[in-house]
Amino acid sequence: MRQLKSLAKKIISPLVDSLGLYERRLRAAARVPDRWTIVMYHRVVTSTAADPFRLGMCVERSHFESQVRFMRECFNVIALTEGVRRLHAGEPLPPGALSITFDDGYLDNLTQAAPILDSLGLPWTLFAVSGGLDTGEMLWWDRTIAAFACTDRTSLDSRSLEMPGPARMPLDAMRAGDTVEAVLAHLWTLPHEQRMSVVHRIESQLQARVRPELRADRLSSAQIVELHRRGVEIGAHSIHHPNLGLCDDATAIGEMVSSRNRLQELLQAPVKGFAYPGGRLGAVTPTLARQSGFDYALATTVGVNDSRTDPFCLMRIGMPDAPLADFRRAFSGAIRRGAPQTALTF
Repeated sequence: MRQLKSLAKKIISPLVDSLGLYERRLRAAARVPDRWTIVMYHRVVTSTAADPFRLGMCVERSHFESQVRFMRECFNVIALTEGVRRLHAGEPLPPGALSITFDDGYLDNLTQAAPILDSLGLPWTLFAVSGGLDTGEMLWWDRTIAAFACTDRTSLDSRSLEMPGPARMPLDAMRAGDTVEAVLAHLWTLPHEQRMSVVHRIESQLQARVRPELRADRLSSAQIVELHRRGVEIGAHSIHHPNLGLCDDATAIGEMVSSRNRLQELLQAPVKGFAYPGGRLGAVTPTLARQSGFDYALATTVGVNDSRTDPFCLMRIGMPDAPLADFRRAFSGAIRRGAPQTALTF
């Protein structure tokens, strides 16, 4: 099914895009007043080998460059803090307002994305996980993905991972991607300590030696400071990247405040924004973010913001790893489905 979808995108999207339909839709959306689109990236890579199961967190460098060039031509790219300031002040948003964000804090944000964004003069914001910045340890989902991608095993015993469903999960080439998605979805349902215990069990069971191209290296403390000095806004993204919807109030506030404090110590500057890890949050989480002293917080709910949007429930659109024609199809579709839409206020 994934291969069929990929083939359809390669054939159909360029044909429709050649007629200018998607671009006209996007340019029309950029002319609508009081709309603010926030786009979300995670990684910018030089090889698709970095995303072995095509889970969507990686965008190939040439695709990224063509996408942000188009954004600069079609939209009014503004700093995230400028949009937030206008929301708080009750000021209208500029026509075609769009802001660029990155989550997690990967090394390639500095080595691959930053040079392109700098050359185009585009502002952007990075939300960094503050735990383990200088340990060299990959984030928990990257460890899981690498273990599956590098193993020689043909199946996984799900019982040792406390997962429901069949005892044996296949790892052959045709089905491994589905298994990985199921395991990652299960890990999101676990509290942090339990999740890390399961990740250790996965690595032990699969006995994989991680290949260099599967190492999802993170930014160091010094590199985050370097980006800040170059004008990049740095926001908080928790300590451990937990599912905040599973946390009690004290734990959730601790993740938010400790993450912010760690980054503020590094930067010697205020950290005003927070991005909910994986977009997972409970009904009171936005209230907790407000109580924690942030100016705003971002979710992963797909939509376009306006002057009525709660600054602690800002919506974003995730960017696909796609050439320009299919990017315009996906982006225009997301904007049409998500606008206008008002986030709930908690």
